[in-house]
Amino acid sequence: MDSLPCGHIAHRGPSRFCPHLVSGEDRWVEAIAHLTGNDLDFDLSCKDCDAAAQPIAWVDVCEGCVQRVMEDDNPVAWRGRPGVKHRPEPVETSLTSTALPTNLARPADFTALPGTAGNWLILTADGLLSTFDADTGEHVLLARADLPAEPTPDLGKTPRPRIHADPSGRYVAIVNDYGRYGVVLDLHDGRETMRLDRGDYHPEQTPFPIAFLTVDDDIALVHATAWNRLDASDPATGQLRTHRDQTPYLAGQPRPEHYLDYFHGALHLSPDGRWLADDGWVWSPVGLPRVWDAQHWLRTNVWESEDGGSARRLAHRAYYWDKPMCWVSNDLVAISGIGYDDEATLDGVRIFDVTTGDEVLAFACPIRALFGAPGRLYASSETELQIWDPRTAELIGTVDHFAPTRHHQGSGELAQIENGQLTRWSTR
Repeated sequence: MDSLPCGHIAHRGPSRFCPHLVSGEDRWVEAIAHLTGNDLDFDLSCKDCDAAAQPIAWVDVCEGCVQRVMEDDNPVAWRGRPGVKHRPEPVETSLTSTALPTNLARPADFTALPGTAGNWLILTADGLLSTFDADTGEHVLLARADLPAEPTPDLGKTPRPRIHADPSGRYVAIVNDYGRYGVVLDLHDGRETMRLDRGDYHPEQTPFPIAFLTVDDDIALVHATAWNRLDASDPATGQLRTHRDQTPYLAGQPRPEHYLDYFHGALHLSPDGRWLADDGWVWSPVGLPRVWDAQHWLRTNVWESEDGGSARRLAHRAYYWDKPMCWVSNDLVAISGIGYDDEATLDGVRIFDVTTGDEVLAFACPIRALFGAPGRLYASSETELQIWDPRTAELIGTVDHFAPTRHHQGSGELAQIENGQLTRWSTR
């Protein structure tokens, strides 16, 4: 083992330093990452060397020195371009477009209708919910959602409606993302079964936390009832499944047992229905995606979502949350954004094993929208869809001029609505 320029007899680290970073002092530094073009490999420089006109004289350093600098939440900026590993495979790139009826051409939201081979739910701005068959063009009015009006916040995002459908296709929740209210409808008869309210403490910062899941052959609706509390209810009756008593917290008083200091965000259910991933945040503010075992929560430990043994935080990003996330297998979740701060985040995904909380892979890719399927990650930009192997970080193919926003699991289709057209692409 050689003595390195950093003065340590140790293994070479994964990055080189500019001469000014070569120091054994235990002090805070801001470092710039210079991508080498080989995957996500990068070297690290100080700000002065980054701004200098002459090339940087890179120096080999040990693993410990790299770890020392990275522990300061570096890098604070990125330079250059990441490398991409290609494994081209035949990809059918043809798209199917269907004109929407005039009354559905500018929807407030749309989503897949579960339990069907290709029907979609479309919500209009005035709250009318219809089903649309993209193959035949047939559409049927199902219900009207009566959502309370919500004010536009001074900060944060304006409330906008979003549809969530249960796995059987019978119940839908229509909520105001970045708002506090929602309703649950029974599509068999169009009646309202529940009213949802997550309170008025900073709902403008996250989509409405909500998810349907199946527990012991019953459908449960997980929904926020406060900024830091999730409950589960029977969507048919509104009956609560997560009874738990807790002394209300008052400022200046000791926090009660199981108190969760966390703002819940968008919820993502794993394909097998076991895990819930939560894209929430904490002050100051920091995005902290977390996961927990939803089946254990609803069967055994009613406090599992607060501080149960399966609850894990997966990442720590200053001012960075409310970003795309998807499951790529039952135990692996892809979280968008590579970095520790919203001002120094590289477009790409970090893939975590939720059984351990460990990061297992990271690679650069578009992050406008993310969708997962067995052995595939679909990453959308404004202009194209990229198809990745999330196990090897290899780019398999692209579909040009297609930026999907929804995934129909039943038909295996990704879809977008633009200019009055529903455009679909088959993943199969």
